[in-house]
Amino acid sequence: MKNKFGMKRLVSFLLLVAFFCQIFPLFAVDQYYRFPEQSVKGFVDFEKKRKLCLFPFRSSHKEEKFSYLSKGLPSVLFSDLRNLEYIYIEHPHPQIVYHSFGKNPEKTLQEKLDAESSGKKKKKRDIQNLDDLADLRAGRKNLKPEKDPRYIKLELKQIFEIKPPFFEDVYSLASKYECDFTLTGEFTATDLDLKLDAELFDEYEGKTLKFSHQTSFVRAYQEMAPLGEKIRKSLQGKETTTVQIETSGAESSLVYIDGVYLGKTPLLDKKFPIGKRELFVFLEGHAPYKQTIHLESGKSFYLDIKLNQIKNTASLSVTSEEEDADVYLGVQFLGKTPLENVAIPTGMNRLRVSKEGFVDSFRPVDAKEGELSRFHVTLRPGKSSIYYPNKQNVFLDHTYKDFATYSMYGSLLFYAGYLYFNYAGNKAIEAARPQVTWVNTAAFQAALSGNPDQFWMWYAYQKSIIDPAESKRDHYKDLAGTLPMENRRNRQLVGGVMVVGIGLMFVSAITFFALGLDEESFDIGFLPSKQPAGGVYSSNANGVFMPDSYSYFQYNLRF
Repeated sequence: MKNKFGMKRLVSFLLLVAFFCQIFPLFAVDQYYRFPEQSVKGFVDFEKKRKLCLFPFRSSHKEEKFSYLSKGLPSVLFSDLRNLEYIYIEHPHPQIVYHSFGKNPEKTLQEKLDAESSGKKKKKRDIQNLDDLADLRAGRKNLKPEKDPRYIKLELKQIFEIKPPFFEDVYSLASKYECDFTLTGEFTATDLDLKLDAELFDEYEGKTLKFSHQTSFVRAYQEMAPLGEKIRKSLQGKETTTVQIETSGAESSLVYIDGVYLGKTPLLDKKFPIGKRELFVFLEGHAPYKQTIHLESGKSFYLDIKLNQIKNTASLSVTSEEEDADVYLGVQFLGKTPLENVAIPTGMNRLRVSKEGFVDSFRPVDAKEGELSRFHVTLRPGKSSIYYPNKQNVFLDHTYKDFATYSMYGSLLFYAGYLYFNYAGNKAIEAARPQVTWVNTAAFQAALSGNPDQFWMWYAYQKSIIDPAESKRDHYKDLAGTLPMENRRNRQLVGGVMVVGIGLMFVSAITFFALGLDEESFDIGFLPSKQPAGGVYSSNANGVFMPDSYSYFQYNLRF
């Protein structure tokens, strides 16, 4: 009885030891990663975009001759609303909430990673939680619309492939097409006038705003602007003011506020949300103008800007195999080839040489003060509209990028063959192994000394099993080859059909990738930086304006 009781104690002790042996590694991992000491501050990710869907409008009379208005009227409203870059939502919805944990959460996970990563660009989040958002509302913080979560990008989508919906259907339509706003309506048309009732439904708030507009039938499309302005104002969600910008002596300048294109100068009676904004005005051949402005409630904003013309202090000469080709610098026409010593502004730009019946040729220009840039261009016969969209095509509509991808897939197929033939060779050896009894030297010597008369018969039998298996394995190995990582002898590459195929596919992929790099198409732009106070650039002794950064270009690599 005592022995039995003692055995139970021993077994229990062994079980406890085994249990703690499994627990100890957990303590080690916990201490290694210092989980109890970790503290991370939470943050909130707010919504970035909302979508407005426009549906066909209903006809109250359903006369066939007015049916085209069902899609035409929302299309006109779409044109009025499409340059609405942002909408203002006072209480944006959090998409993802990361909660804080630990004893002393002071930094977010991204801030910790930035602190540990030296020499890398930091990813700063201006609004990290609801408290920061409250500071924005209270005016203790000021941010540009692209960083302020209350300014949300608006995406417009026309959905005209369905029948004109009734207002009762907006809930299901918003869910089906993932719309945050829906615009539906009903119109009554006669030969003299047109009446339109539009319904703007906000899926988030569950609210509906209704708008009415009446106009003459003849000028219905042209007189739809007041209705578009009402809908636009309700979507903007914030009080707006009138903006007027003029550029004396430099008309048709491009005007942007907070990165939103408003139009060309003279800019009259444009509405924009109030607040602190960034104004940017640009005209080819002039120094760009940038200034911080304040749009106030109840006050229209007017500004007359004097853009300073950049003097042409660099020179350009262009010749071509085909004479009388048109030469453009950016969008400015310089003349016809041959061109000699034409004055151009300094900075990076794009040269285009064009002639009827030939493909346009593009060249990057880095014009420097007092220097002459020379170009000799050979034009190829053809049409630019056909050549450039199909320039990357290798066979039919398959591009260099496609063939690079196909080559990578081909390398995977060869690698699958490599694995299969290695497996088949090993399987051939494994299949013969149970039939072989002489597996070591001792068994071989025992058979030789035990019965010498039967030794050679058994030896021939064993060899008849081993030789075909090894021959089969070697055949598969010749097909597969050996990669360096699997060559245990000298870590060298052993050629085989599959290994060679993998190498050829990799070389083909790299070759097609290199051929697909298109250096002939690139973007030209202007990026001023370190704008001086008042938005006016200073000039040097020669009267040449010297912005810190005036223009740039970047290659559009097809990949």
